[in-house]
Order: sequence, then C-alpha cells, then structure tokens
Amino acid sequence: MSLNPIVFTEKIVRSFLRYQLTAYPFADERLLAQMRQLLSLDATRNSPLLKGPFISVSRPFRSGAAVDALIAEGVFHPHMRQRIPAEISHVYGHQDEAIRSIHAGRTTLVSTGTGSGKSECFLYPIVSKCLHLRDEKAAPGISAVIVYPMNALAEDQLVRLRWLLAGTGISFGMYVGKTAEKEAEVAGIRLPRGASRADYEARLKAVRDEKRSDTVYPPEEVCSREAMRRPGGQPRILLTNVKQLELLLTRQRDVELFAGARLDFLVFDEAHTFTGAQGAETACLIRRLRSFCGRSAQDTVCVATSATIADRENPNAAREFASRFFGVNADTVTTVGEAYARELWATARTVPPAPSEEPAKGACRALRFSPPSRSGL
Repeated sequence: MSLNPIVFTEKIVRSFLRYQLTAYPFADERLLAQMRQLLSLDATRNSPLLKGPFISVSRPFRSGAAVDALIAEGVFHPHMRQRIPAEISHVYGHQDEAIRSIHAGRTTLVSTGTGSGKSECFLYPIVSKCLHLRDEKAAPGISAVIVYPMNALAEDQLVRLRWLLAGTGISFGMYVGKTAEKEAEVAGIRLPRGASRADYEARLKAVRDEKRSDTVYPPEEVCSREAMRRPGGQPRILLTNVKQLELLLTRQRDVELFAGARLDFLVFDEAHTFTGAQGAETACLIRRLRSFCGRSAQDTVCVATSATIADRENPNAAREFASRFFGVNADTVTTVGEAYARELWATARTVPPAPSEEPAKGACRALRFSPPSRSGL
C-alpha cells in the first residue's frame, strides 16, 4: 500500500484543527464562526500555524566488513550467515566497529541515529556467543540481559528474536509485568520441539493469511515465569525492564533465575532515559546484579545504545556517562558514532525550473493520487 505524504500531512493537520475547535469552543456563535473560518485548512496554509511538510534526506552510512569476513575472522559464529538476513552482505561501518568492540569484551556505547541498526550492534554478538555456548553444551544460565525503558520496545525486540532464534536451540524470554505466571496461561500457538525457522515462518504466514491475531511461539521461547523458574529453564537471553529487574533480585521466588547466570552481556537500550535519580538507582542495580552473579566489571560486557547521547562541547561525555553508569574505567569504554559514506555528486548539475502548478498538486500527480481536498473543516 502506497502512502501519499501530501494527503497524509493534510489529514494530520485537519485532525489537529478539528481538535482545536472541539477542545476550545466559543459559546458565542459569531466568535465560533470566526474561529472556524480562521482554522479552516485554506486559511491555515497561509498562517504561521502550519509549516512544512519538510523532507529530510538521510545520508548513506559507510559500509563495514562483510558478514562472511566477520565469520572468517572468528568474530561471528559460522551459523550467523544463516541467521542474518540473506540480503545483508555487509554491516554498516558503525555496526562493524561496535560488533568488534563487544566481541573484544569492551564496554561499548553506540550513539547513532534512529534507524541506524543499533540493535544489531549488540544482538549479533550476543547470538554468536550463544551459538558457541550451544556447541559447547554449556550449563544452563542467563548469558545476556537486555533492559528496555518501555515494554513496547522489549516486545518489538521479542518479535525480532523469534525470527532470529527459531530453530537454533537458544532459549530466550521476556520478563515484564504482563508475562504470564503459569504456562497454561500462555495464549497462542506453541511450535513443537525441534521446529525450524521455516516451520515458524510457515505457521506465522498461515495465521496472517487467515487474518488471525494469534501469537506463534518458536520452541526456543520461554513464555511464562513458571517455566523460567524451573531448574535449567532460565533463558539464555532475557528481555526485561528496570522495575522488573529490581523485583527479580528482590523476590525470593525469582532470585534463583540468576543462579548460575553467566551474565556475559548486560545491555541497556535508550540509555539516555537513565539520568538523574533513576540513573543513579539503575547504576546501583547494575552493580548488585553483577555482585549476585559473582561477576566483576571485567567479566560482563556492558553495552548502552542511544540516539541522543552527544555533546559537541565535550566529546568525551558519552564515555564518561558509560563509565559512571556501568562502573568501569573510562579508558576501557568504546564509543561508536555514525560514519557516513562519501557522497558523489555529478559534476554537471542544473537547477530545475520552478513548478508551473501548486507543489501539492504536482506531488500528487507524480504519485498518481488524487489531489487533497482544499475544503475547510
């Protein structure tokens, strides 16, 4: 389904104007009529109330190492070629830098823009490590804890992990407020043990084709608290939030979840939200978790991601933040920013003539859409 940006923008503006009329109505009919006229879409186009729409063109990221090269160098487990989407032959430059840093065991802060692939920077090294643990038949225990400030972000990552880990034998799970207590309370479709990624994709497609909303769980997903508390039932990769992590270390029935935990990785997504008093409390929680698991600051690779941690006046601000937050020496922190590819422009360039018609109509015509209505509310 195509989206006409002009039509979409005007729908948003129209809804906003309608809100102004309904939220702040005048009892006097003449004033209400005047307000309605001033807030009509035609009048608003020529007023300071509406600006844009503006278009921002993203710069291309610099290409990093090939996935096959990372496997050949031992940075990735060989099976990562089957786990990473086939259309991805190379990682971005900043992903390459972050992946190598995490693989080397360094505390890493990834500060790149939205949509730059920050999640892959820590997910790929974590999955690669878990594949090695699987091959070594390592004892059960949590290897990675990924903490999100909002459940919606954790749930979005959970969907990605289902596709990424289906058929690998690497267990994962999400422990938040809505996580089912009992296994019998888990609603959805559970695939049998040994199901592959192809089985997961086929079942998911069938559910969508039938226009059903059932959740499809690969056999690797630990879906209930009951299952996570069972001896040996702890997921290799645990998604949670700060509040639930605090409870896990407080409640006797849950604290055993971290018994024998390896805690190879500790990741905080959207790290800029952990500031002030909450940041200080979270920093203490990090130290408590490591202490409970018997891991030192050097034993656990800490990772933070953010699209906004940056300070032009103090380039070391991100490094100092990560140092205080994770309790590590600032010299051991790697900060990763965006790296752009060189933009090549044609030597012979011309400025196109001014449009002979209203830009909105021209854009609609180019997109083969009907022009938006210019009527008021």
